[in-house]
Amino acid sequence: MREALELEVTWGRTVTVWWTLFWRNVVALVGGFIAGAILGGVLGLILGLVGASPNTIRIVVSPIAFVLGLAISVVPMKLILGKDFGEFRLVLLPKKETASGQS
Repeated sequence: MREALELEVTWGRTVTVWWTLFWRNVVALVGGFIAGAILGGVLGLILGLVGASPNTIRIVVSPIAFVLGLAISVVPMKLILGKDFGEFRLVLLPKKETASGQS
């Protein structure tokens, strides 16, 4: 494996990565909101049809919406890992091993 050359962390590179993550997060947020609204509406309708109170529906749907939002929030980060930014790529590198073989 060849040695990776580290680039300096500059404001320009930082903003480039931030912007790339930010707009993907906004898209994921909108998508999550739409998916959550549809899922919440369907669950609310089903629970309403079986006679659940609005408060019970809220108690059931809220944690499900939270987990859905949490799961969706990981997607933008996964999308930018390995992305080519022209001057650099955002990658994960292993830490250098010490003489004892531990990192």
